[in-house]
Amino acid sequence: MLALALALLAWWLPGAARAAVTVAADPARPLDLMRDGRLYLAGEGGPPADARHLEAWLAGLQPVARMDLRGGHYWLHAVVHNPSAVSQWVVDPHASLVERIRVRVLVPGQPAQDFDSGYLAADPQYPLHYGGDVNVPPGATAQVLVRMDSPYFARFPRVSLVAENAYRHAVLSETVLALTALGAIATLALYNLFLFFGTRDRALLYYSLYMLCAVGAWGLTFHLGAQWLHWHDLHWHYVGFFLLPVFNGLFFIEFLQLQRVSPGLARATRFNIVLSLALLPSCFLALPWAHSLATLVISMSVLLALAAGWVSLAAGFAPARYFLAAFLGLALPASIILPANVGLIDTPVGNPELLTLLGSAFDAVMLALALADKIRLLARQKDEVLQRLDHALEQTRTDHLTGIPNRHAFDTLLDQAMAAGRSHEEVHRVLLVMIDLDGLKRINDRDGHIQGDALLCEFARLLRTLCDARTTVFRLGGDEFAVLSEVDHEARLRAALPALEVQLRAAGFPDSGVSCGMAYGRETRSSNQLISRADSRMYAHKLGKRGSREAGEGAAPAYAAASRPAQAEEG
Repeated sequence: MLALALALLAWWLPGAARAAVTVAADPARPLDLMRDGRLYLAGEGGPPADARHLEAWLAGLQPVARMDLRGGHYWLHAVVHNPSAVSQWVVDPHASLVERIRVRVLVPGQPAQDFDSGYLAADPQYPLHYGGDVNVPPGATAQVLVRMDSPYFARFPRVSLVAENAYRHAVLSETVLALTALGAIATLALYNLFLFFGTRDRALLYYSLYMLCAVGAWGLTFHLGAQWLHWHDLHWHYVGFFLLPVFNGLFFIEFLQLQRVSPGLARATRFNIVLSLALLPSCFLALPWAHSLATLVISMSVLLALAAGWVSLAAGFAPARYFLAAFLGLALPASIILPANVGLIDTPVGNPELLTLLGSAFDAVMLALALADKIRLLARQKDEVLQRLDHALEQTRTDHLTGIPNRHAFDTLLDQAMAAGRSHEEVHRVLLVMIDLDGLKRINDRDGHIQGDALLCEFARLLRTLCDARTTVFRLGGDEFAVLSEVDHEARLRAALPALEVQLRAAGFPDSGVSCGMAYGRETRSSNQLISRADSRMYAHKLGKRGSREAGEGAAPAYAAASRPAQAEEG
């Protein structure tokens, strides 16, 4: 606002008019005619057809020190001597939007040379530029007259005399850069808009709209609409620029979670959004002021974005580093073009629009990286949450004492193995072993529960050695265990289970033992019936071992008794 006030003051302050002086053209560098020429308010009549009447015609014009950025009609007069061997030159008005440009060059002994250019030019000689060719023979002195009419000037215009070859090369380079930058911004906007439809992340939507507004605004600024589509309505030029702070503000409020990190900055940003929308009608109601008002809200938007990025980064939001880099990159050309927009300085570069467009392209790329980094961060956080969830689910399926799967896991896997949708061949391969750990109550009563827990853990450790890709062991509760496997592993399990009993006793639990019973999927398609069959055979084995001890026989190895009921029922 201070900058705007100073600019308004500068417009009204009188200044001394400069007299035109003869300057020498140099093929090696552009000649600034605005600096060495003389500026006049344009009248109704046109310029003379030859240099002899020029002095009298100029005497009837009112000289001025500077142009009014709110628009007007001006003649620039410059005197150029050509000491070089180059005869082909270009008069190039640039650095500002100008609605109509008329150029007349008077060289003694030659007809007047004229060309029309500007925003309304029907057929410009150079794409996206205002320049036109003129001939100044070696050793000649030319009177250059440039008329500029516009409802507003984006900045103080500059007018240069440039060697034709150098100008053609500059036009080609600048046009390629401008179209490449616009294409890159449009591509990033459409890509992130596509991502939004898949993710519904509003930051992606606001980013896309922000970039699409930039493409539209800069496309009109570079006269793509005027020169390619023949659309010449200046009232629409700054609509896109007024919308930039709107979608940029919505973007970084959402992206940086600004309402949580800094409510004050969030409120200031919303105020700037409302202000931008409120000032937007100036494009149609007060066109001479629209450019300055758009400059005001854009300047505020850039400053708010820099502050928000810094605060968010300080709060620990890592993607804010790309966001901050984006607006630091944009702030560099903005610090040149924005003061020139309100007349605080003359345009310090030849093509300020291109410089700012390149800054916008850098801004678009860095913000896209910020969004990608946020997506990567969210994906990593999601993976961490899923890992914690998987761990929690695994805990619900694991016996907390022994570390092997519990009854919940057993019921789930057994139901899957016996599911109705599985084929007969798959169900027939199921093998279930129910196990009762003998002696646990006696050890708990005699030696305490700590020793009983040690027995359970040791047996679970030994039982886990039976696991492979198709064999899983479980603790069902208390002294009950189970093994779920396939019939192909029956022989291995019959040999291993008695050995586990021997190892358990050798580990310091001589009063312990193992009672087992097997059941087969081919016997039934019901999980409950399968468990019942294995249970009954396990208890038969336990009773058989007890009878052997009471008769004075040595304890039979596991399955000496448990296998016979299974074989009888199979036969």
